[in-house]
Amino acid sequence: MKAELSHLIALQNADTNIRRLQAEIESIPERRAEIEKEFDLRAFEIRALEERRDNSRQERSRLESEIFEQKQRAERADRNLMAAKKPDEYTAAIREADAARKQISAFETQILEQMEIAELADRDLTERAPEVEKLGADMKARFAAFDEQVQTQQQQVEKARAERERLMNELPKATSAMYKRIASRIRDGVAMAEARNGACMACYMALRPQIMADVRRGDEVITCDNCNRILYYAPVGAAQPASVS
Repeated sequence: MKAELSHLIALQNADTNIRRLQAEIESIPERRAEIEKEFDLRAFEIRALEERRDNSRQERSRLESEIFEQKQRAERADRNLMAAKKPDEYTAAIREADAARKQISAFETQILEQMEIAELADRDLTERAPEVEKLGADMKARFAAFDEQVQTQQQQVEKARAERERLMNELPKATSAMYKRIASRIRDGVAMAEARNGACMACYMALRPQIMADVRRGDEVITCDNCNRILYYAPVGAAQPASVS
């Protein structure tokens, strides 16, 4: 096979590899989110316990604020009771003080309930602490492996780009310009197409016998009349451009 065509095939392989790696790198946020989602699903029950405990503590804090306000209300009612000079003022102050103390009692009962909820959640979390630790360790290991994979892919991209640059520089300018022009116009960026069994394997258009014979000889760069890709003939076992999924 002509050296020029061999360079073009190697160039196509480099471009295909770069696109594949770039697509994987661009999917990093999505792939990382998938790992986090998997962890969240596994840790759902634990997170539910933590949320129950935290909500209980918040509710207890709110009830304590309510009790503080009701105590101030009761104290005002007691002062009004001491200062009452008329029966209706006396009655109103007593009712106000009783209502405040009933509210305080109700809130205190609710606080005890919230304390019990928080205590049970804490106990369950303590019992499941080894599970939480294992989940955290698994998550950390997954992310470490993921970050290592990403770093490797970025290094592979840099290496592939360097190889692409080398191949481009070694090709005749007219040939490299043709390759760039064809690759830029084709949706998948694949500028090379194998000629096999008398047809272009990219667009499956039949090739004229003379064109097929010329491609087999590899003495010149020939393009498909239909899809305009550069045609090459690859004997069994010969290197071919990587396919694009």
